Amino acid sequence: MSFRATVAYHLLPGVVIIAGYVLITPFLRRAGLPSAMGISLAVLLVLVPLELGILYWHGKKRNGRFSLDGIILNREKTPPARFAWLTLAALVGAVLCFAVFSPLDKALLSLFTWLPGWFFITEDLSIYSKTIQFINWLGIFLLTGILGPYVEELYFRGFLLPRLAWMKNWAPVVAAFLFAFYHFWSPWQLITRFLAVLPLVYIVNRERNLRIGIAAHWLLNTLGSLELLLAVFK
Repeated sequence: MSFRATVAYHLLPGVVIIAGYVLITPFLRRAGLPSAMGISLAVLLVLVPLELGILYWHGKKRNGRFSLDGIILNREKTPPARFAWLTLAALVGAVLCFAVFSPLDKALLSLFTWLPGWFFITEDLSIYSKTIQFINWLGIFLLTGILGPYVEELYFRGFLLPRLAWMKNWAPVVAAFLFAFYHFWSPWQLITRFLAVLPLVYIVNRERNLRIGIAAHWLLNTLGSLELLLAVFK
């Protein structure tokens, strides 16, 4: 895969996802619902069908049928104990990065104050009813915590990463940066997300095991939703 194709395959889904978010979210806000629901719906209605569609399109071209044989790679097995500690290492590395660089995220966020208020998902959810807060959490948990990360790992670490092998040692760095850049709905976290996801990408690339990325991504995103759940029952 050429460098131009690499950039396109990484970033164009992000462009379509942010377009979906921008179209959906103002309607949700006018209906008295939080912006975070816009991200959940963008995952369900845009991210999942788009990225799976690309994978199955390539599968149809390669296999003559809608199959992911030869499309999703990095399926090597890792001994259970090694799998567990590598997953934990990727998770801890990501959590530490998001914690340590939180002040940087806040500083960069000030560069985006020109965006409309509904664009930001970090709003005060206590203004909403407990029912809305719970539905919002459920969407975040199931869609941005489970389904979205699973499809992203198939697409980015199972499909795209192995096709960057020609970059050799630079492959994980380029893949991690483009994955961070793809998150157009939170550009102020570009640096933090790049540093946070780099260990995960490096481990998956080294182990050739996509499942490590899926497990770490699931844990990272679902743990992040626990704070919202606690707020619902506070």
